[in-house]
Amino acid sequence: MYKKVLLPIRDNSDPAINQKVLEKGRQVCDGELVILHVTEPVVQTVGGENRLEVESEIKNKAMYVVAPIVHELEKDNVPFHLRLVPGTIAETIVRVADDEKADLIIMYTDGADNLGDLFLGTITERVLRDTGTDLLALRGK
Repeated sequence: MYKKVLLPIRDNSDPAINQKVLEKGRQVCDGELVILHVTEPVVQTVGGENRLEVESEIKNKAMYVVAPIVHELEKDNVPFHLRLVPGTIAETIVRVADDEKADLIIMYTDGADNLGDLFLGTITERVLRDTGTDLLALRGK
């Protein structure tokens, strides 16, 4: 069993994907789950009130994505904490896993989505290549 498991939550239209990641995390963790949602960074050219408005919209969208997971964990009294972190997905997952001293990362993967994935690798491949944390990839499709 793992003491601290990082669960990156995807921003997609299929909540079953995030539910699958959560279920696996609950099976293998006897400590704390770290729910991570990587948000898009706000570009430096946006400033003042516009920046605050954009940041608020991004946070609201992220909270909408993670709300069902947070609700389930709170209802079942599962130890967890939520991190909403702006950045590029693979790099942010690696950095948060290191910051949190996670024992395991559980990610959903559905293979290469575009030409860039074929050259650079999928997000899961990039995380695996750049992290020292164990990674469990749940296969899609």
